[in-house]
Amino acid sequence: MDLNQRYWAFLSYSHTDKAWADWLHRALEAYPVPRRLVGRETAVGGAPRHFKPIFRDREDLAADPDLMERVQRVLERSAFLIVICSPDAAASPWVESEIVRFKRLHGEGRVLPVIVAGEPFASDEALECFPQALRFHLDTEGAVGTVPAEPAAADLRPEGDGRRIALLKLLAGMLGCGLDELIRRDAQRRHGQLLAITAASLAGMVLMGGLTAVALAARHEAETQRAQAEGLIEFMLTDLGRKLEPAGRLDLLDDVAQRSMAYYAAQNGAQLDASSLGRRARVLHLMGDLREKRGDLDVAMAFFQQAAKSTAELLARQPDDPQRIFDHAQSVYWLGDIAQRRGQLEQAQTQFQTYKQLADRLVALDPAKDAWRAEAAYADNGLGVVLLKRHHADQAAEAFASALQILQARALAAPRDRDRQWDLAQMHAWSADADLARGRLAAAMTHRLTERSIYDAMQGGRPADAATVYSHAINRLKVAAILMAQHQPAAAVRELTQASAEIGPLMIAQPDVVDYREDAARIDILLARARLAQHDPDAASAAAGQALSLAEALVRTDPSDVDWQGPLLGSARVVAIQATAEQARDADARRLALQPAVDEAARLSRLVQALPHDRDMAQAAAEAELLAGDDLDAAGHVDQARAAWVAGVQVLTHAQADGPDPLDADSQAVMVKAEARLASSSTSRR
Repeated sequence: MDLNQRYWAFLSYSHTDKAWADWLHRALEAYPVPRRLVGRETAVGGAPRHFKPIFRDREDLAADPDLMERVQRVLERSAFLIVICSPDAAASPWVESEIVRFKRLHGEGRVLPVIVAGEPFASDEALECFPQALRFHLDTEGAVGTVPAEPAAADLRPEGDGRRIALLKLLAGMLGCGLDELIRRDAQRRHGQLLAITAASLAGMVLMGGLTAVALAARHEAETQRAQAEGLIEFMLTDLGRKLEPAGRLDLLDDVAQRSMAYYAAQNGAQLDASSLGRRARVLHLMGDLREKRGDLDVAMAFFQQAAKSTAELLARQPDDPQRIFDHAQSVYWLGDIAQRRGQLEQAQTQFQTYKQLADRLVALDPAKDAWRAEAAYADNGLGVVLLKRHHADQAAEAFASALQILQARALAAPRDRDRQWDLAQMHAWSADADLARGRLAAAMTHRLTERSIYDAMQGGRPADAATVYSHAINRLKVAAILMAQHQPAAAVRELTQASAEIGPLMIAQPDVVDYREDAARIDILLARARLAQHDPDAASAAAGQALSLAEALVRTDPSDVDWQGPLLGSARVVAIQATAEQARDADARRLALQPAVDEAARLSRLVQALPHDRDMAQAAAEAELLAGDDLDAAGHVDQARAAWVAGVQVLTHAQADGPDPLDADSQAVMVKAEARLASSSTSRR
């Protein structure tokens, strides 16, 4: 080994973490630095095309009698020190010594920690992953001192950054650039590669499909070719899909989905063996999930319906097989979820009741199995959501309480299991919505703050991942809604401003994920209402404009989504009209601002006729009718104005008949305003 050679980095690690060291060594040396960053000046010279060589094999020096001197020479010639952090590394005198020596030689700025196990700054010493030389600065004598350090670490664990982001963090530290810039440059390079991969994969799928058709004459050969074709499809929708989603390029799989749809539609499920049926169901679930994420609910529903046929056929063949029950339950869940999002609540409730029956069967077969108890909780949750949307908040709260009991026990049994903590947080969120619907504002706020504390504990000081950032933003939106009900618009504005700041980067990073855009619009709508409550129409108008732009774009994506067409777009337009009217300086300007309300009221009235008991839709329609009446009244059309106000009252009255829950405070306020205008117009006519 040439110890005079210069190295880009020295990998310091405990021998128990050798597998991680091997992977990281290969990944760092193989990573092609984005072309536009090559040659950029770094702390140690121009950025290379590849970061190699990297020194890893400390064990190769073990037989050398001058081991420490040799290590010292390699450290002198290494630009960076990458420390693989774990409880074993924290206890290793070798790792501790290498950190101290490197800091003495090169300072602390070029030490790059990466976590593979344990926790940084853990209260339990057995879990501590940072060696002492990382946790504290060196003193003036070059020894580990008492002044705490705050090393920024990459986290290779799945619950941390994950492998890709952690690797990019290390590379960004070596390149001296921001992580966001490296991600952007890396994505640009990967896009070109993925386009080529996708094109080749599509060609391969066509070829395999052709081979399948040619081989139909020979049964065995046909089955072999079909398995290959279906395996290729499954690969593209899983492996390739995982690569495309972080880059925001789910659209590249559209052709795969369309061809696959035609391929599976032509098959007779009853004639397929269990292996092919199972693979068919998995692929259809993946394609449905892909379309659901992009907001194409009609196509998503078609995929899930086909998947349900496959899982139902498998269950009919093996009715007592827990795996077959579970697989079919997943199909039924998605059918219920899509029906719910399309406003088909009776159909959704039927599906979720079936889902609950399947989950109960699983628990009856094996009550001790944790996965089946979790499935029972998810079934209670899904059914509770539909009941809440159908305005049966008391029944919904009972379902949520049942789920919460299961999920609390699971979370308590595994406090470091991120998925279990996540499920518990989401259950508190739904419980809060049920309490809010029942007017129990304090209980709703308690659930929401508990939910938030779980997210904070899950992060544990680590950089926030996208899922937790998104959930934090939604939590802030919901807390703001409670604050508005408590007549605290200033506090609501603070929550909503932070929520908007959190969700904005997510929309930019993954523009195909429609949930981000939908909830960003909801944040802006409530922010506009809060600004109006603060008598700040200019700020309200700005927020309403952003909401309107997002809502209109979503409706263009999928006009069949009734939530987007009605409550989302309708509320955005209504609050925009209100803000513009409040900005008016005279009566003529106010009338001009109110005029669009007439057309919007007519549009929402048509939607309400199709879904007369949708309360969110009814509130948007009633608000539009209220504004339309104000416009007509100002123009001197008193009878038409009264008709609009009456329509507003009627639409809320019809919506209230759908379930036992009273109207929420906002809807009640709209009804009071409409009734007051009717009373006032009657008095003036006398």
